[in-house]
Amino acid sequence: MRDCERLLDRSPLKATANQYHVYITNENWRHRLFFLPSPEAWGVTYSLFGGPAFLSRINFETGRVVHWEYVGTPPRTAAWLCAHELTHIIEVEHAGHFANYRMPQWVFEGLADYVGVENRESFEQLHDALRDRPVNIPMMVKYGGYPRYRLLVTFFLEKKGWSIDQLLQTRLKEDEATAIMHAEVQR
Repeated sequence: MRDCERLLDRSPLKATANQYHVYITNENWRHRLFFLPSPEAWGVTYSLFGGPAFLSRINFETGRVVHWEYVGTPPRTAAWLCAHELTHIIEVEHAGHFANYRMPQWVFEGLADYVGVENRESFEQLHDALRDRPVNIPMMVKYGGYPRYRLLVTFFLEKKGWSIDQLLQTRLKEDEATAIMHAEVQR
């Protein structure tokens, strides 16, 4: 939890609540119950109701997520998952209920990934690694859950100098945001 807190502390999106509730579903029956809306997800939030967040099983000795029988590898650690899911709750605090439906998916998931990844790559590093490769499972494992979305978030925050409010309020579709990024990189 301290690692999760540390990741949230460095986030450009600041929490408004004093505390959040995170539950870990270390029993399969709990996972099935609380993950009913998204059974294959590693984490879910019920942000419409002010939280809580539910995480897949966690091996506390190793700091790894255990999703069914798959053990997550860095950067997809327990701290990453915790910070990622709590960022979704904080996004809703800032953008309002149903933010995950109004906000472009690349922003909603990309910002959560941006916050959760421990060793954040620079825009150039992430861009060079991803290039025009299709996102596949090895790429997602190596660079986090949503590397392309995180690339766009990194671009707009760090290269374009957008504020967190500009990012949360954008209605740019993923292909529009990608075109802006490519045009800027081409220069």
